[in-house]
Amino acid sequence: MTIFLWILGVIILIILSVYLLYFVPLRKTEDGFEYVHVEENGTVRELSREEKGYLKETFDPADGARPYIKSRYESKTPDGKIHGYIPRNRVPKRIEIIEPKMETETWRRTWVLVIKDLTNLDYQKRTWLDPNNTNPYYSFVEFMCSYFDDLDLSDGYEKPIKNGLVTQKEYESISEWNKLLSEYDSPNNNDYDHKAILNDKKWINIVDLGKESLGNLKPNLNKFERGLLI
Repeated sequence: MTIFLWILGVIILIILSVYLLYFVPLRKTEDGFEYVHVEENGTVRELSREEKGYLKETFDPADGARPYIKSRYESKTPDGKIHGYIPRNRVPKRIEIIEPKMETETWRRTWVLVIKDLTNLDYQKRTWLDPNNTNPYYSFVEFMCSYFDDLDLSDGYEKPIKNGLVTQKEYESISEWNKLLSEYDSPNNNDYDHKAILNDKKWINIVDLGKESLGNLKPNLNKFERGLLI
């Protein structure tokens, strides 16, 4: 009996140690997405909209594309890197979780790709209407938020132009499309009725104008940015 109790005690101690080491919350409950990202330099940042969508996807356990999520801040990848996704509550309290600031190259890359998505009706039909889709990015709401919210374009292009993110000539290429897009209301104000939106003549006209505007914008982009449109 003594040996049995000793073994049981060891097992309980191991379980408790594993829990404390890998699972116990290290900070109070905070607002925000469940996961954050540890950068290679050790800083921790909030996730982008695309990353959140990626982590919300359903993956098979054997799927090599599933995200790497660590449970300890200090844990490293097989090649010795500290970067990786981690639950928010497993980040030590001493470490600040920061909002990432887009550098010009990143902002413009996102800008070009989002415009590309917003001006491709076939792509929208293929992704928004896919019954097997588990990525929340593929929706009208997320496409619009990625453009107006993530790129801080809700108040127009005055700030991006002033900050050197977009040139006046680039803006003029898409200004009319941008205006109509900002004024668009989905049928019956239901932003989740994708079939109705994709069949809405107003939306189809906006997408068509966007495709034409993107063609006018393309010559003003650099070689890398033009390559994103292929």
